[in-house]
Amino acid sequence: MTASASSTGRQLTAACVTHPGQVREDNEDAFGLFTEQGLFIVSDGMGGRASGDVAAGLSVDEVERFFRSKLLTPLEAWPFPIDKQTSMGSNLLRVGMKVANAHIRKVAQADASHHRMGATIVALAIGETHYSAANVGDARLYLYRNAELTRISRDHSLAEEIRAARPDLSPEELSRMANRNVVTRALGSKDEVEPTVYQAPLAPGDIFLLCCDGLWDEVDDQVIGTIVGAGVEPEEACQALVDAANASGGKDNITALIVQVD
Repeated sequence: MTASASSTGRQLTAACVTHPGQVREDNEDAFGLFTEQGLFIVSDGMGGRASGDVAAGLSVDEVERFFRSKLLTPLEAWPFPIDKQTSMGSNLLRVGMKVANAHIRKVAQADASHHRMGATIVALAIGETHYSAANVGDARLYLYRNAELTRISRDHSLAEEIRAARPDLSPEELSRMANRNVVTRALGSKDEVEPTVYQAPLAPGDIFLLCCDGLWDEVDDQVIGTIVGAGVEPEEACQALVDAANASGGKDNITALIVQVD
Protein backbone atom coordinates (compact mmCIF):
# COMPACT_ATOMS: atom_id res chain seq x y z
CA MET A 1 0.00 0.00 0.00
CA THR A 2 1.36 3.43 -0.99
CA ALA A 3 0.20 6.94 -0.17
CA SER A 4 1.46 10.40 -1.07
CA ALA A 5 0.16 13.74 0.18
CA SER A 6 1.11 17.14 1.52
CA SER A 7 0.97 17.32 5.30
CA THR A 8 1.64 20.37 7.49
CA GLY A 9 3.45 22.06 4.61
CA ARG A 10 5.62 19.08 3.76
CA GLN A 11 5.38 16.55 0.96
CA LEU A 12 5.32 13.05 2.41
CA THR A 13 5.51 9.78 0.50
CA ALA A 14 4.74 6.63 2.45
CA ALA A 15 4.28 2.94 1.76
CA CYS A 16 3.77 -0.24 3.75
CA VAL A 17 4.15 -3.92 2.97
CA THR A 18 3.04 -6.66 5.36
CA HIS A 19 3.41 -10.44 5.09
CA PRO A 20 2.59 -13.42 7.35
CA GLY A 21 6.12 -14.78 7.00
CA GLN A 22 7.23 -18.35 6.30
CA VAL A 23 5.98 -20.07 9.46
CA ARG A 24 2.69 -18.54 10.60
CA GLU A 25 -0.53 -18.91 8.64
CA ASP A 26 -2.17 -15.75 10.00
CA ASN A 27 -0.90 -12.17 9.94
CA GLU A 28 -1.56 -10.42 13.26
CA ASP A 29 0.16 -7.16 12.26
CA ALA A 30 -1.78 -3.99 11.47
CA PHE A 31 -0.70 -0.62 10.11
CA GLY A 32 -2.03 2.83 9.30
CA LEU A 33 -0.97 5.26 6.57
CA PHE A 34 -2.70 8.54 7.41
CA THR A 35 -0.53 10.70 5.21
CA GLU A 36 -2.72 13.81 5.13
CA GLN A 37 -2.57 13.92 8.93
CA GLY A 38 1.14 13.10 8.97
CA LEU A 39 0.41 10.02 11.10
CA PHE A 40 1.88 6.53 10.60
CA ILE A 41 1.42 3.44 12.77
CA VAL A 42 2.57 -0.18 12.96
CA SER A 43 1.10 -2.56 15.53
CA ASP A 44 1.98 -6.21 16.18
CA GLY A 45 -0.54 -8.53 17.83
CA MET A 46 1.24 -10.40 20.59
CA GLY A 47 2.20 -13.92 19.57
CA GLY A 48 0.67 -16.73 21.56
CA ARG A 49 -2.22 -14.65 22.83
CA ALA A 50 -5.83 -14.81 21.76
CA SER A 51 -7.00 -12.31 19.15
CA GLY A 52 -3.67 -10.62 18.56
CA ASP A 53 -4.95 -9.42 15.19
CA VAL A 54 -7.96 -7.83 16.89
CA ALA A 55 -5.73 -6.03 19.41
CA ALA A 56 -3.42 -4.76 16.66
CA GLY A 57 -6.34 -3.48 14.58
CA LEU A 58 -7.89 -1.75 17.59
CA SER A 59 -4.53 -0.15 18.42
CA VAL A 60 -4.25 1.48 15.00
CA ASP A 61 -7.91 2.53 14.89
CA GLU A 62 -8.00 4.04 18.36
CA VAL A 63 -4.74 5.99 18.06
CA GLU A 64 -5.83 7.42 14.70
CA ARG A 65 -9.33 8.26 15.96
CA PHE A 66 -7.99 10.08 19.01
CA PHE A 67 -5.28 11.85 17.00
CA ARG A 68 -7.79 13.09 14.43
CA SER A 69 -10.43 14.16 16.96
CA LYS A 70 -7.98 16.08 19.14
CA LEU A 71 -6.54 17.93 16.14
CA LEU A 72 -10.06 19.26 15.56
CA THR A 73 -10.89 19.97 19.22
CA PRO A 74 -7.60 20.39 21.12
CA LEU A 75 -9.13 22.53 23.88
CA GLU A 76 -11.66 19.93 24.99
CA ALA A 77 -10.82 17.84 28.07
CA TRP A 78 -8.25 15.10 27.54
CA PRO A 79 -8.97 11.60 28.93
CA PHE A 80 -5.47 11.40 30.45
CA PRO A 81 -3.15 14.14 31.75
CA ILE A 82 -0.86 15.72 29.18
CA ASP A 83 2.86 16.30 29.57
CA LYS A 84 3.46 20.04 29.29
CA GLN A 85 7.18 19.43 28.70
CA THR A 86 6.54 17.77 25.34
CA SER A 87 4.97 18.82 22.05
CA MET A 88 1.37 18.57 20.92
CA GLY A 89 2.28 15.71 18.59
CA SER A 90 3.98 13.79 21.39
CA ASN A 91 0.97 14.21 23.66
CA LEU A 92 -1.39 13.11 20.90
CA LEU A 93 0.56 9.88 20.45
CA ARG A 94 1.14 9.23 24.15
CA VAL A 95 -2.44 9.82 25.23
CA GLY A 96 -3.77 8.11 22.11
CA MET A 97 -1.92 4.94 23.08
CA LYS A 98 -3.33 5.15 26.60
CA VAL A 99 -6.81 5.46 25.11
CA ALA A 100 -6.12 2.44 22.89
CA ASN A 101 -4.91 0.45 25.89
CA ALA A 102 -8.10 1.20 27.82
CA HIS A 103 -10.28 0.29 24.83
CA ILE A 104 -8.49 -3.02 24.25
CA ARG A 105 -8.93 -3.88 27.92
CA LYS A 106 -12.63 -3.03 27.72
CA VAL A 107 -13.20 -5.16 24.61
CA ALA A 108 -11.28 -8.08 26.14
CA GLN A 109 -13.35 -7.95 29.32
CA ALA A 110 -16.60 -7.94 27.33
CA ASP A 111 -15.74 -10.98 25.19
CA ALA A 112 -14.08 -14.08 26.61
CA SER A 113 -12.66 -14.98 23.20
CA HIS A 114 -10.48 -11.85 23.40
CA HIS A 115 -9.20 -12.58 26.92
CA ARG A 116 -5.63 -11.33 27.47
CA MET A 117 -5.23 -10.02 23.93
CA GLY A 118 -2.48 -7.46 23.46
CA ALA A 119 -0.28 -5.68 20.95
CA THR A 120 2.94 -3.73 20.62
CA ILE A 121 2.86 -0.45 18.73
CA VAL A 122 5.02 2.31 17.26
CA ALA A 123 3.65 5.56 15.83
CA LEU A 124 5.15 8.59 14.07
CA ALA A 125 3.68 12.07 13.64
CA ILE A 126 5.31 14.50 11.19
CA GLY A 127 4.92 18.22 11.90
CA GLU A 128 6.18 21.31 10.09
CA THR A 129 9.64 21.37 11.66
CA HIS A 130 9.75 18.42 14.06
CA TYR A 131 8.65 14.83 14.32
CA SER A 132 7.14 13.06 17.31
CA ALA A 133 7.07 9.34 17.94
CA ALA A 134 6.00 6.90 20.63
CA ASN A 135 6.19 3.18 21.22
CA VAL A 136 4.98 0.46 23.56
CA GLY A 137 6.78 -2.88 23.33
CA ASP A 138 9.32 -3.80 20.68
CA ALA A 139 7.86 -2.35 17.48
CA ARG A 140 10.61 -0.01 16.28
CA LEU A 141 11.26 3.34 14.63
CA TYR A 142 14.42 3.95 12.60
CA LEU A 143 15.65 7.15 10.94
CA TYR A 144 17.85 7.18 7.83
CA ARG A 145 19.69 10.51 7.58
CA ASN A 146 23.00 11.50 5.99
CA ALA A 147 23.56 7.94 4.73
CA GLU A 148 23.27 6.51 8.25
CA LEU A 149 20.55 4.41 9.89
CA THR A 150 19.76 5.19 13.54
CA ARG A 151 17.33 3.38 15.78
CA ILE A 152 15.19 6.05 17.47
CA SER A 153 12.98 3.91 19.71
CA ARG A 154 13.99 1.82 22.70
CA ASP A 155 12.38 -1.60 23.06
CA HIS A 156 10.34 -2.42 26.14
CA SER A 157 11.74 -5.94 26.33
CA LEU A 158 13.79 -8.22 28.51
CA ALA A 159 16.57 -8.16 25.93
CA GLU A 160 16.80 -4.37 26.11
CA GLU A 161 16.96 -4.47 29.90
CA ILE A 162 19.71 -7.09 29.78
CA ARG A 163 21.61 -5.05 27.19
CA ALA A 164 21.39 -1.94 29.39
CA ALA A 165 22.60 -3.85 32.45
CA ARG A 166 25.30 -5.80 30.59
CA PRO A 167 26.62 -3.63 27.75
CA ASP A 168 29.62 -5.97 27.48
CA LEU A 169 27.45 -8.82 26.15
CA SER A 170 27.93 -9.60 22.48
CA PRO A 171 24.91 -10.00 20.19
CA GLU A 172 25.71 -13.73 20.01
CA GLU A 173 25.68 -14.08 23.81
CA LEU A 174 22.43 -12.18 24.06
CA SER A 175 20.82 -14.32 21.36
CA ARG A 176 21.48 -17.47 23.42
CA MET A 177 19.55 -16.19 26.44
CA ALA A 178 16.13 -17.69 27.07
CA ASN A 179 13.07 -15.42 26.98
CA ARG A 180 15.12 -12.52 25.59
CA ASN A 181 12.21 -11.55 23.29
CA VAL A 182 9.67 -11.19 26.11
CA VAL A 183 8.16 -7.70 26.04
CA THR A 184 7.81 -5.81 29.30
CA ARG A 185 5.09 -3.43 28.06
CA ALA A 186 2.20 -3.91 25.66
CA LEU A 187 -1.18 -2.42 24.94
CA GLY A 188 -3.87 -4.47 26.67
CA SER A 189 -1.64 -6.26 29.15
CA LYS A 190 -2.26 -3.97 32.14
CA ASP A 191 -4.74 -1.31 33.23
CA GLU A 192 -2.08 1.39 32.89
CA VAL A 193 0.57 1.75 30.22
CA GLU A 194 3.23 4.40 29.72
CA PRO A 195 4.52 4.85 26.16
CA THR A 196 8.02 6.16 25.59
CA VAL A 197 7.95 9.39 23.58
CA TYR A 198 10.57 10.88 21.26
CA GLN A 199 10.71 14.25 19.49
CA ALA A 200 13.36 15.96 17.39
CA PRO A 201 13.81 18.35 14.45
CA LEU A 202 13.27 17.16 10.90
CA ALA A 203 15.89 17.44 8.17
CA PRO A 204 15.39 17.51 4.39
CA GLY A 205 15.39 14.01 2.93
CA ASP A 206 14.68 12.19 6.19
CA ILE A 207 13.46 8.62 5.73
CA PHE A 208 11.67 6.86 8.58
CA LEU A 209 11.08 3.13 8.97
CA LEU A 210 8.43 1.73 11.30
CA CYS A 211 8.55 -2.05 11.69
CA CYS A 212 7.70 -5.01 13.89
CA ASP A 213 10.12 -7.53 15.36
CA GLY A 214 9.44 -9.90 12.48
CA LEU A 215 11.66 -7.61 10.42
CA TRP A 216 14.41 -6.40 12.74
CA ASP A 217 14.85 -9.79 14.40
CA GLU A 218 15.56 -11.37 11.00
CA VAL A 219 17.49 -8.63 9.19
CA ASP A 220 20.62 -6.94 10.51
CA ASP A 221 20.48 -3.16 10.95
CA GLN A 222 23.30 -2.72 8.44
CA VAL A 223 21.27 -4.54 5.79
CA ILE A 224 18.18 -2.55 6.72
CA GLY A 225 20.12 0.67 6.26
CA THR A 226 21.43 -0.43 2.87
CA ILE A 227 17.92 -1.19 1.62
CA VAL A 228 16.30 1.95 3.06
CA GLY A 229 19.08 4.14 1.66
CA ALA A 230 19.15 2.58 -1.80
CA GLY A 231 17.31 5.53 -3.34
CA VAL A 232 14.28 3.55 -4.52
CA GLU A 233 10.61 4.37 -3.99
CA PRO A 234 9.25 3.58 -0.49
CA GLU A 235 7.06 0.72 -1.70
CA GLU A 236 9.99 -0.98 -3.42
CA ALA A 237 12.15 -0.56 -0.33
CA CYS A 238 9.39 -2.00 1.90
CA GLN A 239 9.06 -5.01 -0.37
CA ALA A 240 12.83 -5.54 -0.35
CA LEU A 241 12.86 -5.46 3.46
CA VAL A 242 10.04 -8.00 3.69
CA ASP A 243 11.77 -10.22 1.11
CA ALA A 244 14.99 -10.07 3.13
CA ALA A 245 13.18 -11.10 6.32
CA ASN A 246 11.48 -14.00 4.54
CA ALA A 247 14.78 -15.10 3.01
CA SER A 248 16.30 -15.13 6.50
CA GLY A 249 13.61 -17.48 7.80
CA GLY A 250 10.47 -15.39 8.18
CA LYS A 251 9.66 -16.91 11.57
CA ASP A 252 7.14 -14.19 12.43
CA ASN A 253 4.77 -11.78 10.70
CA ILE A 254 6.68 -9.02 8.88
CA THR A 255 5.63 -5.39 8.42
CA ALA A 256 7.73 -2.53 7.04
CA LEU A 257 6.38 1.04 6.73
CA ILE A 258 8.55 3.76 5.19
CA VAL A 259 7.89 7.51 5.28
CA GLN A 260 9.97 9.79 3.05
CA VAL A 261 10.09 13.51 3.83
CA ASP A 262 10.62 15.44 0.58
